[in-house]
Amino acid sequence: MRLGVIGTGRIADRFTEEMLRWHKADNIDSNAKLCDVDITCVYNPHIESAKRFAESKNIPEYTDNPLIFTEKCDAVYIASPHGTHEDYTKRMLLAGKHVMCEKPLSFSKTMAIELYSIAHERNLVLMEAVKTLHCPGFLDLSGIVRDGRIGKIRDVEACFTRLTPSNTREYEDETYGGSFTEFGTYALLPILSFMGTEYKDVRFSSIMAENGVDVYTRASFDYGSGFATAKTGLAIKSEGQLLISGEKGYILVPSPWWLTRSYDVRYEDPNHIEHFESPFIGTGLEYETEFFAELVYGRQGGLCDKDLKPDDKDAIAEQRKIRTYERLMDENIKLSVSSADVMEKFLTTRRNDDNIRIRKDSHVSKEDVKIWGHRGCCYRYPENTISAFMAAAALPGITGIETDVQLTKDGEVVVFHDENVKRVTDGDRDVKDYTFSEIEQLRIDAGEGRAAEHIPSLDEFLTAMEPYCKHNGMLINIELKTSRYRYEGIEEKTLAIVNKHGLERYIVYSSFLADSIELMKKLDPYCSTGMLAMTYDDCLYRADGTPIVADALHPYIGGLTTQLPEDKKGITVIAWNGEEPFFTNDKRKLSDKDLRESAQFGVTDIITNVPERYLDNST
Repeated sequence: MRLGVIGTGRIADRFTEEMLRWHKADNIDSNAKLCDVDITCVYNPHIESAKRFAESKNIPEYTDNPLIFTEKCDAVYIASPHGTHEDYTKRMLLAGKHVMCEKPLSFSKTMAIELYSIAHERNLVLMEAVKTLHCPGFLDLSGIVRDGRIGKIRDVEACFTRLTPSNTREYEDETYGGSFTEFGTYALLPILSFMGTEYKDVRFSSIMAENGVDVYTRASFDYGSGFATAKTGLAIKSEGQLLISGEKGYILVPSPWWLTRSYDVRYEDPNHIEHFESPFIGTGLEYETEFFAELVYGRQGGLCDKDLKPDDKDAIAEQRKIRTYERLMDENIKLSVSSADVMEKFLTTRRNDDNIRIRKDSHVSKEDVKIWGHRGCCYRYPENTISAFMAAAALPGITGIETDVQLTKDGEVVVFHDENVKRVTDGDRDVKDYTFSEIEQLRIDAGEGRAAEHIPSLDEFLTAMEPYCKHNGMLINIELKTSRYRYEGIEEKTLAIVNKHGLERYIVYSSFLADSIELMKKLDPYCSTGMLAMTYDDCLYRADGTPIVADALHPYIGGLTTQLPEDKKGITVIAWNGEEPFFTNDKRKLSDKDLRESAQFGVTDIITNVPERYLDNST
């Protein structure tokens, strides 16, 4: 079967990696059907994304043309953003292709029914890809429930939470983003499977992000004779377990229950515990793909009864397997349609909730966000080098440059980020283990025929930047790298070098160590400081709850899961990004994401590896 992939994001990446791993597995003979599935083409409306993905995965064809794509495949795996699932599924079915679509297939019961009807009319397989449904452990567990071992089921509690950076699709898609649309399909699976699809009522309670997507949701079902709860979260962490309560006992599946590697059946007698272990290969994507491939094989002819010979046990077993899969598929369709119905109810509730206020008017305008060069222009030049700094300083309209300082073995302040120099230079020791004369000899590959760079001292760096500060008003953020090694005296030495250049009012001092920036305030009460951390709360408070004193907050862009506290409105928020690639030894691709969108969370400034993207119209 020639399988085409629509989408080049995270799940498409995991899927193709698992397929490649499966093809290379030692047990290839025992999984011949799945190994007959070859990924032959990848589609993305952005041709460069399709090209990069195909080349990185050794997929022979890529395209941004749907007609060309359908010519290259017999079946399709849809791994595109949620809001595109319905459209791609319908188009592929009408083109005569079998479809396995990532969850959620649809956000509408009516549309889900329509899609499955099209598939039925054309004798095509349409399957919503919910890997848990096909894992051996969950299948065995389902058998125990249906055998009545724990009696009539009265309650099901399913939880799926994953702390997720806020600069991802789950947050940024204000229509289909959020925790429930992302994880709800999993949490609904055991509820709809074991309690049924005929519930009397469902109610949703959510905690919302600033832009109106849910960061935590609890869906409460009333079945009349029982209850169920589905919990999902992006910014709130809970125990990801599954609890199935019956009249004779209960089943407890530990986190992560959706991978179902083990579970306990427990009874009134606390000593009566039945423990079960189940095999689980990879991430589970193989199981759903094998199920899909078997169904396609059956629809395309498979083995007809007239072809079966009484003594051909393998053929008979294969035919029984196909028939079993078809029966399971009928159940899966019922679950998929019901899940789409719940999703539709949830999104309707979210849109109509008068308690949700997206305070757009309180946000900094995207166009007003100020731009800082992270370690200079470190996408085009080696980070923290004079070339990178000069390129950033020359950008029209740049607000500032961020850099890092550490101490050498003999106490010199040098500009470098990593504690160990290996990633960027030809050395392989920590900065603190080199003397200044030794560290000056290390070389940084600048690429493209450029001369090798070196690690500059803070004095050299400030000498180069001084004219841009004094003539253009450019600022400098000096991060004191004191969170891993507590360089004694680094605050005093750094301040002395800054004062030597007369740049006091152009400098912001930051650190992940609150003690370090608070010491800077004691040394110079008029200096500007910023607290570096992952979230707003981490910028504002120590682990023991005591406040941190700083002039600005420097959170991670991906950690902006809550709004800026009301009493901090107006404070400078300089957010840093961790997903952009660096010039040196970084294979990640540069995304098209506009970091200024973080303004909706109260961000006033961003620190980016690619400041030229926002400031230089010629690039």
